[in-house]
Amino acid sequence: MIGEDGGMVTVRKIPRTIRRAIESAHSERVLAAQQDVSGRWHVGTDAALHLAADSDDLRVPWEQVESLSWDAEASTVTVHWGAADALHREVVAFDGAGRLVELARERVDASIVARASERVGDGRETATVVARRSPTRQGPITYSYLLDKGLSSDDPQVRDATARALASVQDDLGVRADPGAAGADETG
Repeated sequence: MIGEDGGMVTVRKIPRTIRRAIESAHSERVLAAQQDVSGRWHVGTDAALHLAADSDDLRVPWEQVESLSWDAEASTVTVHWGAADALHREVVAFDGAGRLVELARERVDASIVARASERVGDGRETATVVARRSPTRQGPITYSYLLDKGLSSDDPQVRDATARALASVQDDLGVRADPGAAGADETG
């Protein structure tokens, strides 16, 4: 396979023991796998990203991945996941982009079921609500609140904009949920 930089990317098949361990422990279907530069396997399934699947097996459900970015120059992927009170970050170096990076983007996008943004007061800043669910369509819908830089969830105008965005998302989905059940993420 030829990498983004024109060089050859070595593709090895995931060891059967890793595939079987993930499939039996999590009832997930392995869709892509790739070794990093240190030889550790990272696996993408229908439901989650498994970082260092052959050792630590850190399982991150796709709907919890807040962002995923590929740096072609450094040949690294950076994954952020979790909530505002416990946001995690992992940087993994590969010999080149592979199917795992492409799959990760597809699965993260597939976990978003609705999104709405509302202006805060008369300003240009917005509060956004994103509704997500596992791409397998199993489990509950979760809501994330994304606030433009400089906004605070303590501001009554921000809370009002967020409530309007949540109502819009829930109308789109035909559901009503307890708005106090979701956390607020402030991003810049």
